[in-house]
Amino acid sequence: MKLVLIPLAALLLAPAGAAQLPRPAAPTAPMAPAATAAVAPEGLVRAINALREEAGVPALSTMAALQKVAQARADEMAKQKTLEQRASMALFARMERQLEQAGYRPHGWTESFTVTAGEVDKVIAYWRQRDPEPYREAMRPAFQHVGIGVARFQGVPLYTFLLAWPEAEFYRQQVTPLADLAQVRNEMLARVNRARSGVGLPPLVAEERLDQAAQAHAADMLARTFYAHRNPEGEMPRARAEKTGYRAKLIAENIAAGSLSVENALAGWLLSSGHRRNLLDPTVTQLGVGLAVGPFESRYRVLWVQVFAQPEPGPVAVAPAS
Repeated sequence: MKLVLIPLAALLLAPAGAAQLPRPAAPTAPMAPAATAAVAPEGLVRAINALREEAGVPALSTMAALQKVAQARADEMAKQKTLEQRASMALFARMERQLEQAGYRPHGWTESFTVTAGEVDKVIAYWRQRDPEPYREAMRPAFQHVGIGVARFQGVPLYTFLLAWPEAEFYRQQVTPLADLAQVRNEMLARVNRARSGVGLPPLVAEERLDQAAQAHAADMLARTFYAHRNPEGEMPRARAEKTGYRAKLIAENIAAGSLSVENALAGWLLSSGHRRNLLDPTVTQLGVGLAVGPFESRYRVLWVQVFAQPEPGPVAVAPAS
């Protein structure tokens, strides 16, 4: 589940897909005189990073995309001439859209704002004192990037703080166990054979050319953003296997998206009658496995492919299962 934090007048926790969001309390009036000019975002970032260093968490990096969205939010609030706002799923969706349009695909983000005058230390102190929750969020180790927008609200500097961490980094951490493709294939083969043994079927053996066909299809689906057994040129599993030099007497294919482990991918297939039938087909003898991870439409995905086959009679080179 993607966690998005949307603090407006007060910080609100808003899991993606939540049906309702509570209305925040109205902020207190600005406490500092209006005569002081706004401070530069760079100084605020340095101050926040000094606090993060004290807290023992990594520094934030300024990102142009976040800076752009934070500035747009600051300009919007200044134009509205009111700080009382209602948090809503429409606002959440708009912020997500603005971030992605700016070139940043977030896994999580938090926004807060403050209206005050003074030098950097006074701005940060007021931001912390006015509502401590945004400060606590800013100290979370997960956040990696920051953008700060600056405008004027009734003559007083208005600052919006936008912190985020990218979905790519989240997925990199989640899919680290999948980095060794040979190990993934070995685990998949072992789990498939365990399932087959449980119903009295002989084990399958790994086949290098089926691995190649499965991998090519997984990579192709990711690169061209489609999800189907038939590719845009109309090729089906048999044609993909034949491209590797494999001649199949019979062939079947399973595909899956989203699972972050071999165990979960296989569990999903076994719960589906059609996929289970391929897994437990007594006539197939060989298995190929493919895996691709990366951006797919509006999110990162893990795409899995299994190819089951029985070769045509004759000499067949079989890669041993290790």
